[in-house]
Amino acid sequence: MMKEASQKDHVLIIEDSVATAILLKNYLTSMGYKEIHSCQDGKTGIDSFKDLVKSGTDPIVLLDFVLPDMDAKSIMTQLLEVKPDVKVILSTATEKTDAGVTELIRRGLYQYMEKPIRFEKLKQILDTLDEERKYFEKNSKHKVSADTDKDLYKEVDFVLKSQKQISLTMIKQLVGGDEVKIESYIKDLESKNKLTKLENRREMSCNQCDSVKVIQIFYCPSCQRNDFKMAKIIEHFKCGNFSEENEYVDDKCPKCRKEIKALGVDYRVLKNRYICNKCGEIFQELSSSFLCLKCENKSSIEEVRWKTSQFFKTANM
Repeated sequence: MMKEASQKDHVLIIEDSVATAILLKNYLTSMGYKEIHSCQDGKTGIDSFKDLVKSGTDPIVLLDFVLPDMDAKSIMTQLLEVKPDVKVILSTATEKTDAGVTELIRRGLYQYMEKPIRFEKLKQILDTLDEERKYFEKNSKHKVSADTDKDLYKEVDFVLKSQKQISLTMIKQLVGGDEVKIESYIKDLESKNKLTKLENRREMSCNQCDSVKVIQIFYCPSCQRNDFKMAKIIEHFKCGNFSEENEYVDDKCPKCRKEIKALGVDYRVLKNRYICNKCGEIFQELSSSFLCLKCENKSSIEEVRWKTSQFFKTANM
């Protein structure tokens, strides 16, 4: 049964541009979404997400890549710790090939949109997400596994439509059901050029439940909190100060108030550094652990298991 407009999922917009947030809200309203929440910074967005989840809702998150107080990696980590199966749609002017965006896609991002946002693209993503949720909700309520081969193949198709590359192990774990029939159907899709077999690859699995639905989460190496942002840091040689670039107002050091003039003589610029919003530490690399989306077990890189799996590339699904 299709949801009425009033029954559509809650949507949480985390976007620092008021104009963009208003445009998104107006478009979502035209699509029938009534429960739309908007925040202009990461902390407020995370707090709102926690409140929504506690109230029993399952919000879709529209997330801007860079926010004033933290970046998307920090926000994604905190959202996943609250709800490991959260659906996050990222919007950014950064190209998809950017290392930061690519990493988020690998770590569980549901979809990606380039700015300026094309609303027909957003509609396509939301319609697909709505269709997937309704289908799996219906099947989880009415049957333990697929009743017929047709049901099983339809579930495989749903999984493949949302992936560019995926392992056979992941397909089996997401779909469930008869693994022999799944393998047979995958071979059939190969013969129809809907799937291309890639090389075998190693992928992580949970050391408790053996699921390969494992994502990496990040945190401050000093205080272990996951509230951080990426910034450009200036080191003033004379007084040894390390501060964000925007704290050097009128090119004056915020610590000694001396003017910085010559790059390489008075100061140097450190790009791609992280600042912890809790303890204030500045660091180049984040610490990380791995979260299982099935059993929510956390483990270190040394503790995770590794599987060798056959991977496939999807096409024309």
